[in-house]
Amino acid sequence: MKSADKKIIGLVIEDIFTDFSKEIINSVVHAMHDRDDLDLMIFAGRQDELTTPRDKQHFYKTVYNYIYCIEEKCPLDGLIITLPNMKGIKYDKYKNVPKVFIASDSETELTVNYDDAMGIHEALHELVEVRKFDRLCMLGGREDNADAQKRKEIFSRYLSSKGIEFTEMQYEVTDMNVKSEAAATRLLDNNPDVQAIFCVNDQVACGLYEVMQSRNLVPGKDVIIFGFDNTGLATELMPPLASIGSDAATLGQSALDLLLQSMKGEMVKSVVVPTCLYGRESMIYDNYNYSKAEMLNADLNFINKMFDDCFYRYRNEIIDSKVIDLRKLFIEFISYMLKSAGKRHIDEKEYENICRYIDIFFDNGAMEYTDVTKFLRSIDRFQGAINTNIKSRSANAYTNRMFLRMKDRALLSLAKYRNYEKKEYGRVRAKTQEFITESMNFGTFEENPAKHVIDNFDKLGLVDAEFYMFDKRVEVSLQQTPVFPETIRLKCKMKGGKTVIPSAEGVECKTENIYNEYDGGGKAKRIIAFPVFSGKYIYGILICNITTEILDKGEFVAGQLGNALYLSDKNKADK
Repeated sequence: MKSADKKIIGLVIEDIFTDFSKEIINSVVHAMHDRDDLDLMIFAGRQDELTTPRDKQHFYKTVYNYIYCIEEKCPLDGLIITLPNMKGIKYDKYKNVPKVFIASDSETELTVNYDDAMGIHEALHELVEVRKFDRLCMLGGREDNADAQKRKEIFSRYLSSKGIEFTEMQYEVTDMNVKSEAAATRLLDNNPDVQAIFCVNDQVACGLYEVMQSRNLVPGKDVIIFGFDNTGLATELMPPLASIGSDAATLGQSALDLLLQSMKGEMVKSVVVPTCLYGRESMIYDNYNYSKAEMLNADLNFINKMFDDCFYRYRNEIIDSKVIDLRKLFIEFISYMLKSAGKRHIDEKEYENICRYIDIFFDNGAMEYTDVTKFLRSIDRFQGAINTNIKSRSANAYTNRMFLRMKDRALLSLAKYRNYEKKEYGRVRAKTQEFITESMNFGTFEENPAKHVIDNFDKLGLVDAEFYMFDKRVEVSLQQTPVFPETIRLKCKMKGGKTVIPSAEGVECKTENIYNEYDGGGKAKRIIAFPVFSGKYIYGILICNITTEILDKGEFVAGQLGNALYLSDKNKADK
């Protein structure tokens, strides 16, 4: 149960499988990692702009979003809300609970928003003032999305201020997801001479890349492309996507800081997070210059800036005491390199010592926090600056060998990581297939098929999770909000990868207390809830510790569990 001095923070979000949502979640978790006095509970629904009652996707998302009805039962001390595309969500119960809204145009609530203009202006200045482009287009977002409309206005206003025409033919609306091929096709057909395209977010660029590939056009060479949000997706595209993102604290970190101040009763104001352009192959752009004075002095601020420029995704990493701090290690060996390069001679022992640090750095997953093309280009720039500014030929010879070592280790570690990802994907598929086969093989002898499903819970591949099930499934419809039972039963849990089944009946508790009852280990909880349902029947709630794997596959796992329970009901009814 909740202790008197512990606070519960609720994070209400949509579509956790999108990179934007993952970035918000990871940054909040990162900001809370050393706070044992704070629990975090995530309530994730689905964006649903559909209204046709007979639409299957609309029905699925409506049922999925009943997870918010569970959220309304839980005692919370503060709320962070990120629902830029969802309408009709009310927080009457939490009227007096401090709240912070992310990516909201509300003028009456505390909000955290990007300073969109800063990054967009930086990108457009490079294109218009430096490269002299005058044929620019935009793949935008829906009319009901405030961020999309704001970014369109900033884009068009800047072009107008420079005397560059921007018509509706140079703009296409998208649903702001990866399925933007139709809009991208129209935009390219209407603007065959386009020089650069601004995508309202990184996801939209996916469809544009597909269309360009079908026309043998290369982003960054034939047409400059840049996005917004600087999510992990930007680095996964090929070539990597230039994108605008936060220049300092992330949206999630800023929202948590603001909320905690508000919870203490402090006077606070809405926050605007500065942005900048992160250049990559789709738009080459250097964020930082390597000056001679900074290098010769092995300036700590300079080395930190270089690390943030190269390994920009590491700032959201939670540094466990048992895990090597990559930032500290980078500072260590780069300082050695700079100090050694400034001398007239580097001996073999110094060289081997630095190479040992380099090997440890890449062996511990450094390349997970950057994209290879950006890193290699940054290293080339750094190497060129040293060779130009530091004149010791002997020292530079050793330094160049170190740079070659860095490049080789970067490529090797990336290849190993890709191989691991491939094997892990195969393992997850195999475990899921095993669950489907076992849990649905009820047999004619099964008196309680649902128990057979629970008995195979471990085959879902979860490490830390609990499954709570209603005594009777809840039937829902689009016409009315379901009334959930007052009680629910803990049927099964995974703790450290081991299965625990409390009893044949399960352990009963109040539905509103399931988040407090969850025992995932650790002094503070960082958990997320998934509705377990199939069709119009909700069976219960799956609660898991927040991990990258759960953010990727949690909804799928809960869906497989719901389908298995539905088929077990059908199997029992058919006997």
